[in-house]
Amino acid sequence: MANLLWMQAVCCGGETASLLNSDHPHLQAALRTLDVSILGHPYLHSHARGRMEQVLDECAAGKLHIDLLVVEGATYMAVPSSATATSGKPLADWVRAIARLADYTVAVGTCASFGGIMACGRNPMGAVGLQFYRDEAGGLLGADYRSRAGLPVVNVPGCPAHPDWIIGTLWALRAHRLAEADLDRFNRPRAFYGKLAHHACPRNEYYEFKASAAAYSQQGCLFENLGCKGTLCESDCNERLWLARTGSCTRGGFPCLSCTSPVFPDGFIPFFETAKIGDIPTSLPLDVPKAWYVGISGLAKLACPERLRRNAVSFKPAWPSKGGPPENGHEDNHV
Repeated sequence: MANLLWMQAVCCGGETASLLNSDHPHLQAALRTLDVSILGHPYLHSHARGRMEQVLDECAAGKLHIDLLVVEGATYMAVPSSATATSGKPLADWVRAIARLADYTVAVGTCASFGGIMACGRNPMGAVGLQFYRDEAGGLLGADYRSRAGLPVVNVPGCPAHPDWIIGTLWALRAHRLAEADLDRFNRPRAFYGKLAHHACPRNEYYEFKASAAAYSQQGCLFENLGCKGTLCESDCNERLWLARTGSCTRGGFPCLSCTSPVFPDGFIPFFETAKIGDIPTSLPLDVPKAWYVGISGLAKLACPERLRRNAVSFKPAWPSKGGPPENGHEDNHV
């Protein structure tokens, strides 16, 4: 049985909440499959609250072997008093000491991976990820950090991360089936981050013909006007669905904010409108050449079927209807 230590740094607890909502497999089944003993976790560990400092001491001293170190949340380089353990030792020092001895170190969530929400704006407390600060290698542990098994920090970003991404990554590490070649340029497992959230979006037919919604709750694509970053977000969100395998941001009519990106959130402002130069969005899709996109978008609009053109700006599928197109040429857009 392996030892897993989950350390919660500066965060909202969203990764823990996501993990607790795992449904296939359920969390208890996943833990049995992983065959781990949880040495510490704010909700799952079996130790009395007063023993947590002792557990950290034993881990940092090498008295307890750590197979899997999981860190949730960013760490502060400029340490406030609130970010210290009861002994007064800065949390960052605990993480450094234990990561040095862990077989594998995993950052769950965008804050732990890149700084995320905690590092946005002026970042006066110096919040960083474990091995990245935004899209630059370094972070708390430094660009050259390697765990005892020889891997860098394995990043599992998301705000929050899907429970499958967390459990699947831990399983792959336990089974020795995750090598450095399986990680992308930001140390994310390609199995989960090798696609775009745009892929499998149910609005893709509208996207292909640039039939765009002008307001939320309309049927059209959210990219051109309403700030959707699904074409920039490296994740499988629209294939590996959320909320009991039923939904995703775009399936709920909400724009993707690209929360798995190292530059989230600052790099994607404004969130709910699309920045443009003329009629061309400034943040173009990752999966097509920019020149191709600029050239083809106008032709796509000219070729757009009337069905998509009309339905894109409707609050419900409005045409064609059983009676054909409305005589006055306008749909009733009210639900």
